[in-house]
Amino acid sequence: MKLQSLYIFAFLFFFICSHEYLFAQNTLADSNYIYKFEKRNVVELYPGISSTKFNFSNPGQLKNNYSLVANRSGNIGIYLGYKWVSLKYSWAIPGTQLDKNVKLQYKSLGFNFRIKKWNIKPFYNSYNGLLLPEKPRSRDFKPIRDIKFSDAGVDFFYFFRTNKFSIAAANSFSEKQIKSYGSFFLKITPMWQKINWQDPSRDLITDSTTYTLLSYDPEWISLIARIGYNHNFSFKKGKWSIAPFLVLGGGALREINTGTHHLQLVTDMQGGIRAGYNGHHYYIYLNARWGNLQTNLIIKNMHQVNTNFSITGGYRFRSLKKKILHIL
Repeated sequence: MKLQSLYIFAFLFFFICSHEYLFAQNTLADSNYIYKFEKRNVVELYPGISSTKFNFSNPGQLKNNYSLVANRSGNIGIYLGYKWVSLKYSWAIPGTQLDKNVKLQYKSLGFNFRIKKWNIKPFYNSYNGLLLPEKPRSRDFKPIRDIKFSDAGVDFFYFFRTNKFSIAAANSFSEKQIKSYGSFFLKITPMWQKINWQDPSRDLITDSTTYTLLSYDPEWISLIARIGYNHNFSFKKGKWSIAPFLVLGGGALREINTGTHHLQLVTDMQGGIRAGYNGHHYYIYLNARWGNLQTNLIIKNMHQVNTNFSITGGYRFRSLKKKILHIL
């Protein structure tokens, strides 16, 4: 994710990834449904665009009466997966942010581990500064600086039918789904979230309850459980595939430092689709995702809506004959 002002996705990290080198799935895959490529190393290029909106509504009401948006933009990135090490870096495309004159900061860090039927994804996100839409159609926004939205947690996925359904084929095209198949899965997320506004101003946030919520620096922890389904429609023995998914669930949160121990409701909806060509040497696929996380706080409810669209093109290659630094 982005390390400069509100450009998304410019992060650099090494991690032990979940491909079959260290955390191989012990569940035997049915070769009539799943094909594992001989060339396991990949290099990818992935341009995309995304948006994040925070909508606020009063308790007991469905209609939003206030909104803030992140100054998200188009981005392009490169990914290298070699044996057990992965390297990922991305940067913003200049001139694609909502407000070209405002530089605000967005950071993110994520990891991915796969162990048998489990997929484990720790994450961290931070929005430092947001925009208040005044006339969105004419790209007229008012910057609200020094307001920071942060969250950190772990997504735990458990897939039920991994002997015939390939998570890797549906999610990253790193395997091939020869015959169409799908699987239900569970997604459980413990998460911490916080809003911090260093210099609150009523001139910027005119709605009284939204101002009260943001100015007292709310902080909360939550646990969300979801049920989802992912299906991979395979064509021409997996050369082409379409993999939609849908996730629904809810849970509870407790605000910290409020003097109360009330549990509030959290609901979440997610959906998306990946579709493209999956060849032995090259692959390319479209990825579209949407999510709506509704957080019911004591003062006001907050809906975080995320939308992402990207195109990924990749090339597979064999490992070198000699080890790099006697390690890889």
